[in-house]
Amino acid sequence: MSDVGCVRASNEDSFGLFHNLDLFVVADGMGGHAAGEVASKMVVDQIESYFRKTAEIASSGEPQDNKERLSKAISYANLQIFKTGNSDPKLNGMGTTVVALLANQEESIVGFVGDSRLYLLRNDTIEQLTHDHSMVNDYVKKGLLTPEAAEHHPQKHVLSRAIGTGPEVAVEVCSRTPQIGDTYLLCSDGLSNKLSSADMCQIVEESEDLDAASKNLIQKAIQAGGEDNITVLLLSYVA
Repeated sequence: MSDVGCVRASNEDSFGLFHNLDLFVVADGMGGHAAGEVASKMVVDQIESYFRKTAEIASSGEPQDNKERLSKAISYANLQIFKTGNSDPKLNGMGTTVVALLANQEESIVGFVGDSRLYLLRNDTIEQLTHDHSMVNDYVKKGLLTPEAAEHHPQKHVLSRAIGTGPEVAVEVCSRTPQIGDTYLLCSDGLSNKLSSADMCQIVEESEDLDAASKNLIQKAIQAGGEDNITVLLLSYVA
């Protein structure tokens, strides 16, 4: 689910659920005019396109490194967005964050650039599997800021890495072995800037199902101010 929020005139978030590819994507665009919306939609579409182009190899039974496949898909999308931005003055400088999940029975692989996040809810706990590619988070890693101070830093939203701002981008990838009952939460920072991870975990656990959980998460973010677009994507491993 995605909501424009209470302040923005348009929604620059995009998401994709490609069940036949085991692929799920959330992106948060940035740029003047409609450029952010274009960039976020492009990264979702281009990642899907790459996976469809390589699906024949995957279905042939040949061994594939899915971590590498996801990383290459995001890098491919990055280059297409960068080229498009350079060829159209109205789109020049556009960019987007992205978090993508490749989830099948054997593995759950996460690829990300920027500050859109993915959380794993397992056994009544929540773990953030991604980390923000932001200037403030870089300060935290260097010991210059505490995580608590970073949450309220005035430059929290300044990204140190994004899709489409250069011909190449460093994609980070991690993986988990899935378990029955696992729930994955992908979101733009319109959610994570308004709700703590503990709040998210409680809302999901207390909701009737994932559909209700998505609605409840967005509603709580709006009640907390809703200054940004809010996108939530939830999926669970069931028996």
